[in-house]
Amino acid sequence: MRKALFVIGILSTALWSNPTLHTQFPTIDREGDNLADPNLAWQIQQRITPEIDGQNIFSILHHSDGKSVIIGTTDFSIYRISLLDGSLIWKVETKIKYQREWDGTKIYDVSPDGISFLSFGQTDNDLQSSERFLVIRSSNNGSITKKFSSEFSLFYSVTADIDYRYPGDESKKNREEAGLSPNWIMTIDNAKYIDGGKRILVSYKHNMDGPNFYDRRLVIYDSTSGKKINEFQLTADPDSADWTQPAGFETAHHQFPYQYVNKRNTIIYGNAHGRIHEINESIMVQNSNIPLVEEKKAGSIVYIPLSTSPDLEIKDRQTIRSVTISPDGKMLYCSAGIEGGYIQVYGYNLETKKEMFRSTFFDAGELITPSNDILVIGGLFSSGKFNIVDTKKGILLFASNENDKYIHPHIFSVNPKLREVLALSSTRELLILRPQGAVTPW
Repeated sequence: MRKALFVIGILSTALWSNPTLHTQFPTIDREGDNLADPNLAWQIQQRITPEIDGQNIFSILHHSDGKSVIIGTTDFSIYRISLLDGSLIWKVETKIKYQREWDGTKIYDVSPDGISFLSFGQTDNDLQSSERFLVIRSSNNGSITKKFSSEFSLFYSVTADIDYRYPGDESKKNREEAGLSPNWIMTIDNAKYIDGGKRILVSYKHNMDGPNFYDRRLVIYDSTSGKKINEFQLTADPDSADWTQPAGFETAHHQFPYQYVNKRNTIIYGNAHGRIHEINESIMVQNSNIPLVEEKKAGSIVYIPLSTSPDLEIKDRQTIRSVTISPDGKMLYCSAGIEGGYIQVYGYNLETKKEMFRSTFFDAGELITPSNDILVIGGLFSSGKFNIVDTKKGILLFASNENDKYIHPHIFSVNPKLREVLALSSTRELLILRPQGAVTPW
C-alpha cells in the first residue's frame, strides 16, 4: 500500500510540475468558415455603441479597472468610454498635421494602477518627417503628464549605405538647406509598462521606409523620471546573419514583436530570420556598448519555429509576427510565416524546451494569452479573421465567420480582470465576447 501511494505521488508530482505538456491547438482552415463547439463556444454577450462623435476607431485598450476602455481614433482623438453603456467619460484631441494612410492615435498600454496610459506625440506638426515620441497621459482626463525625449538612430553598419547616426547640428543644418531628409530620425513603434509600472519598455523604428526597416531598437526608461536606463539594437544572430545586408538580415523586419517576462526578468523578442531570442539587462548593456551593429550581441536563441510548408526552400526563415508568454511564464506562443500567407502558430514550452504544437496554415497575426489556457489570435492581414482557442483542450472557442460575427482582426483588447474580450465590429460597435454563464475572472 505504501509503495502504491509512493508511485501515485510520483505520478501526481510529474503531472503537476508539467501541466503545459498537454497544450494543444485545433485545426483552423484558411478558407471557409470555422465552427466552435456550441456547448463550449464564447458568444457575443453585448454590443456597445461608444459615444465617439462618429469617428473611426484606430485602437482600443481596456483600462485597468476592466469597466472602461480607452479609444484612439483615425481623427486623432482619444476617448475614455464606459463599458456599461458606451457613455463618454472624457475626450481629448491629439491632432497631427501629417498623417499616414490608415493612421490614428495608438494606445500602447495602461499602467497597472490605472493612473496613466502610454501614447505618442509628434515633435513638429508642420514637418512631415518629424518623429513621434512617447508620452504618458492621465487616465483621469487624457492630459499629457510626461513627454519623453525623441530618439535618434544609433545604427552604424559596415554594410549600410550611410551612417544613420545623428551627424551634429552643423550637418543637420546643411542637410536641411540642401533639402535632404533627416535620415537619423527614429519614431516610436510600441511601448509597455514593466516591473509593476516602475519602468517602460519601448520599441523604436526608423522613420524612413526601404532599407531603414533594419534599424530597430528597444529602450527601457524609468517611468517617473523619464531617464533612459538601458537600450538594445536589433541585430541578426551570427549563425543566420548575412553581413552583406544591414544588421545581417536578408529581409526587412516590418514587425518587431517582444514581451517582458516577469517570471524570468528577461525580454523575449522575434526577428525577421525566424529566431526568437532572450536577453537580460546584461546583454542589453553589452549590446549598447558596441558601436558596430555587426558586432553587437543578439542574445541567446530560445526557439526557432520551422515551417511545414512544402513551398518554402528555407524552413527556418519565417518572420516572427507576434510573441506572447503565458501568465505562469511556462509557454511561449508565436505566429511566424512569410508574406505569401504561409503563417503558422507555434507553442513552445520554455521549461522543457520542447515544441508542443504547430498549427495548420492560416492568417495569424497578433497573439495574446490572458490566462494559461486561452490564446486570442488576430489576423495579420486586413482581410483576416479573429479566433479564440483553448490550448489546454485544443479546441476552438470563437471564430469570426458570418457578418453578424465579424470582428476586426487588428483591433481588440483583453479585459485585465474578467474572462472576456472586447473587439470591434464592422458597424463600429464594440463587442464583448465571453463564455456562456456567469462572468468569471481569468
